Amino acid sequence: MKELILKKIALRKRWSLGIFITCLVLMWAGLFILLYYISRDNNNNNYLHFPLLLIFFICILFSILGIFMFKFFKSYKNTVDDLSEQESSIFVEQGALRSFGEQWLPSFIIYKDKVKFFKLLKQPEYAFTDIKSIQFKRFNFTKSRQDCRITFQMANGLKHHFNVQGNLTQRIYLKNEALVSNPQIIIDDRYT
Repeated sequence: MKELILKKIALRKRWSLGIFITCLVLMWAGLFILLYYISRDNNNNNYLHFPLLLIFFICILFSILGIFMFKFFKSYKNTVDDLSEQESSIFVEQGALRSFGEQWLPSFIIYKDKVKFFKLLKQPEYAFTDIKSIQFKRFNFTKSRQDCRITFQMANGLKHHFNVQGNLTQRIYLKNEALVSNPQIIIDDRYT
């Protein structure tokens, strides 16, 4: 099962990074073309300097975003490598019930009595034994499918919020796994 999951993740990684790198190369090419025209301009017009700086800034931002994308996919791969055979089969079963976008790259993976959330900039991981309560709430202020806000109240008093797809099966799976690992967790499902 792990091989299938890793193969599907690698396919999505190739497509995502391929499109991203193509856009990045085109932006850098546009920057160098603009630099060429500025260097050839004898009048030394200042009207091209602002677009040059703007394109340069966007190119730098996109390059940094690319680094985060590599880390994001590496985190998925490392997490899938840590899955047991049973967790791998559950991952595939759950994937059949998720939307196409989250089928092989879900918002969270539950393994070894902990949950790991996958966001582009960070991939936090929480042990169920450290969680005091979990709240599910409908989040209507988004245009994406991620319309469920999950709030973790940690035993140390901190709160963590995550927006995920409001799939009923995923919510039930998270609730059940949390209660199996830590029966003292308070579940508050206000999604409906």
